[in-house]
Amino acid sequence: MHYAKEPFKSLVLLALFFLLAGFFPAPGLAGTGGITIFVDGQELNLEEPAIIQDGYVLAPVRALAEALQARVTWNEGTNEVIITGPQTTIKMVAGSKDVYKNEERLSLSVPVQVRNGRVLAPARFLAESLGAGVSWNALTLTVAITTPPPAVPERVYAAPFPARVAFTANNHLWLLDGSQAGAGPVTKDGAVQILGWSPDGQWLAYLQWETSEFRAGKPYLWVVRADGSGAFQVDQRPVLAKASWSPVASILAYSTQGPGGGYAPDMNLKLAAIESGQARVTTLIPDKGELVEDFAWAPDGQSLAVSLPRTQDEPLRIDRLTLKGERSNILTLGEAGTPIGEVYPSFAYGFSWSPGGRYLAYHLHPNSASLPADAVDLQVLDLEQPGKPLDLGVTLNYSGWLAWSPDGSRLAYIRGGGRDATIGKRLTIVDLKAGGKSTDYGQTGQVDTMPVWLPAADSGVLYCRGPENKYWEGNRQNDARVLVPGQRIWWQKLDGKAVPVTSGPAGTADYYPSVSPDGQNLTYLRLDRRDSGSLYRQPLAGGPAVELVRNLNGSPGYYGNYYPAWISIYYLDQTTRVSGKIVVSDVEGRHYELETARGRLVLVPDKGYPVAAQDLEKYAGREVIVAGVISGEPSMYMRGPLLRVRSVTPAGGIPAPATQLTSFTIARPNLVVKGQHLAWVEIWAIPTGTGITEKDYTLLGQAGKQAETSGEQVWIFPIPKETILATALFARGYDEQGRDAGRVSLPVEGVTALNKALGTVSN
Repeated sequence: MHYAKEPFKSLVLLALFFLLAGFFPAPGLAGTGGITIFVDGQELNLEEPAIIQDGYVLAPVRALAEALQARVTWNEGTNEVIITGPQTTIKMVAGSKDVYKNEERLSLSVPVQVRNGRVLAPARFLAESLGAGVSWNALTLTVAITTPPPAVPERVYAAPFPARVAFTANNHLWLLDGSQAGAGPVTKDGAVQILGWSPDGQWLAYLQWETSEFRAGKPYLWVVRADGSGAFQVDQRPVLAKASWSPVASILAYSTQGPGGGYAPDMNLKLAAIESGQARVTTLIPDKGELVEDFAWAPDGQSLAVSLPRTQDEPLRIDRLTLKGERSNILTLGEAGTPIGEVYPSFAYGFSWSPGGRYLAYHLHPNSASLPADAVDLQVLDLEQPGKPLDLGVTLNYSGWLAWSPDGSRLAYIRGGGRDATIGKRLTIVDLKAGGKSTDYGQTGQVDTMPVWLPAADSGVLYCRGPENKYWEGNRQNDARVLVPGQRIWWQKLDGKAVPVTSGPAGTADYYPSVSPDGQNLTYLRLDRRDSGSLYRQPLAGGPAVELVRNLNGSPGYYGNYYPAWISIYYLDQTTRVSGKIVVSDVEGRHYELETARGRLVLVPDKGYPVAAQDLEKYAGREVIVAGVISGEPSMYMRGPLLRVRSVTPAGGIPAPATQLTSFTIARPNLVVKGQHLAWVEIWAIPTGTGITEKDYTLLGQAGKQAETSGEQVWIFPIPKETILATALFARGYDEQGRDAGRVSLPVEGVTALNKALGTVSN
């Protein structure tokens, strides 16, 4: 009896769907029924509720049209409504089915109505006439309306910041150099996928499809200079799946395939050195050599791990292939042969090396096309102690779901099966120094994604977390709501505490956390609809977020994973500064280490900085501040991340920074800021209200430099004409590298006192 009832139930639901969607009318069916309307992911606040009339959803005309950026006028004498959009004008009369769309006469299935002084008309007709898409969920009585994403990104933060950003918009590639004004498109045809920046930040690699439909056809490998010039195609043949930069040089590794339809791998592995605006291509594995299922550069850039599939004659293998063509086996798993009717690991993929090169993480792809979408096994191989790999459970093969700690001793990953990225995924960290102990940091009812380690090994992990959500399944078209509303960037500390780092409106979600090398600033993407959003930057230690660029857009990916990534960031200042005590260690030979509150760093003088070696010896045993670049290259000491030292300064002996703010005053009609060696100055307001933190502060704008005499700068900002709802104002300055030079407050506090001093008190 149970099985007999299920088909009938499904048929009833299916009929209800068609009924309410308006595919066939149902005379007599009418009512409000708690209908909800979303426009670009934001719920409309309707003074008069939407109704269902004869199988059609009727919505308040003014509320819906204005949400779609149209203007509405009402002629009470004729009961005529005129809706004027950018490209469409609609005229309709209450009580009539006849409407005019750009002078074309049309007939609606149900008449326009007036209820409680509000005009209601068919929601689908209104939205589609104004250029939007519409979807209807009969189970939740939800209308989801989506407008096309904005055509052009907009840089809203004009001041410099120390990063280069590649991002996508409408399937095209854009580049932005934060140290210079503006942002511009690189591609105008086809569709692109960002691969990432070269180690020196001079080149960006990307895949380009010939058609505007993403992933239609086969991709070709391209590179472009950081300033957007000199773009060229690296190889004449399409790329097979991926390409990746060497971690130490401008060399790309990739495999190619045939240009025609279908799967036609060339069974090769190539290297392209980008030199003087052209590619010098060499071959590691010749055409028709071996099928390379995946590959990954070792941290030293001198070899690659390559994945070779299980075949009739060979078992699954992972080999190390040097740039000279020398080969050694890292792992052999299972047996040769491809038995029919059995499920077995077919090949390894999703490689991720630890920074020191001791460990290699990878996923096992079964001999099935569909099973990997639901779950794959994750393993870690210890190259110093070959043997059985460490099993870490099931996950999904997304590169952004694996992150190694800077010292290579811990792996953060997103654990959980099921193809939906918005449910059942939990942050987990395995400690390999502790014998492979795994700690599950997930929370019931929450979903995690995109872990990123902070620069110091023991500082912990940033990641995205929000309420589990699966409402979007089956409602992908024309529903612009973000997939995980309220998702924020969190900080998981190794003592077990987890705290949110970002905050924002309820209908938004934060993705792609990226931390500057000095660990001071966080950059991330905030989505206000599932396919578009803005790039933000904020101090990691706490402070207001600043919108850098808006109207970035891309695909939410398969099952809500948001891959491939929409953005890639290269930080112009790669220097990190760390406080601690220099100690001399004799483990594995005499060397210097820095003991910090967050862990241990191995200190090595950087090339070109001979004074650093002298200072390490000079300040051994003392508290210092060390400036340098953290390296992922192998270290024989294996006692912490390698820091290539550029300078050593004794603690307490640091001179005052050359860049500084000296005063902030009122000189009507301007606010006046004085300082030295400032690159730009921002004016911030502390809003009124209770529970206000730095995250709530409001950026009023940027001051302009008026004069500079003998190193003393004068910056001015026009006082707003309206009352400022703030308890205080302060100025914040930055140097040419985008580093924070501190802030100075206006010597007036309180809303009334502040506005009297500014002359902005309303009459």
